[in-house]
Amino acid sequence: MSNLGCDTGGMKKIVAYCPVSLEPELEAQAALLTPAQRLALARKFQRWARQLEISAAIMRRHQRPAGGPPSAPGLKAVSARVLSRN
Repeated sequence: MSNLGCDTGGMKKIVAYCPVSLEPELEAQAALLTPAQRLALARKFQRWARQLEISAAIMRRHQRPAGGPPSAPGLKAVSARVLSRN
């Protein structure tokens, strides 16, 4: 972020620079957001990031390695006696 004056709201004094520095892509997205909107967006992104981390961990756990042994079948073996009742 360039060192432009911060939005001071109702204050009459203009600040020479803003101590906040954002990545250019993020600055473009958040340029018109108020501080409250920025906090709401940050909370949403934190929640989404956590969900993505958890889903990636689950996907890794269920992913079998290439060339590894095939995964065990998901169904239990059923005895012939029980099968005959069906």
